[in-house]
Amino acid sequence: LLVAAFWACWFRPADAAGMQKTREHLLATLWAGIVGIVIARALALELPFRLRPRFDPSIHFHVAALPGSAILMDWSAFPSDHAVLYSALAVGLFFVSLRVGLMATLYVACTICFPRAYLGYHYPTDLLVGMLIGSLCACAFNLHAVRRRLAAPVLPWLRSSPQTFYMALFFLTFQFATM
Repeated sequence: LLVAAFWACWFRPADAAGMQKTREHLLATLWAGIVGIVIARALALELPFRLRPRFDPSIHFHVAALPGSAILMDWSAFPSDHAVLYSALAVGLFFVSLRVGLMATLYVACTICFPRAYLGYHYPTDLLVGMLIGSLCACAFNLHAVRRRLAAPVLPWLRSSPQTFYMALFFLTFQFATM
């Protein structure tokens, strides 16, 4: 849903200057998501391992078994990659549209983060820190000077070769949608 909102904002009608600014924000938001994931993975690998609640026998967390649920047993729970990536997207959408950003943030909290805590894949602090990392990355990358610098080499590619640009952007956003 967040990637669909991204594409809707990308193609929303606007004058040339408005479209340029919107696309700069959206490209900066993609960079924020990528960098946020790199930061989260680095933290997960460097910080002490944190067992996911569903696998920790000391807290007596009971949840129905899900197919393939043991796959994440060897992955540290802190911080949540999902919370990082999708919070970065949601907060980045705030810079394009307050309404879309608010709806995206509610979506992230209710349908991405809450179920991950409810099913025992993360502690609430894993999710809150993940949301904080993603949100800070989105805010930092959407600063005027930063977003202009990030978009400067990409937008000429759109004008010179739209077919390759959109192929690459589709592939990247598909990776975001499927995590």
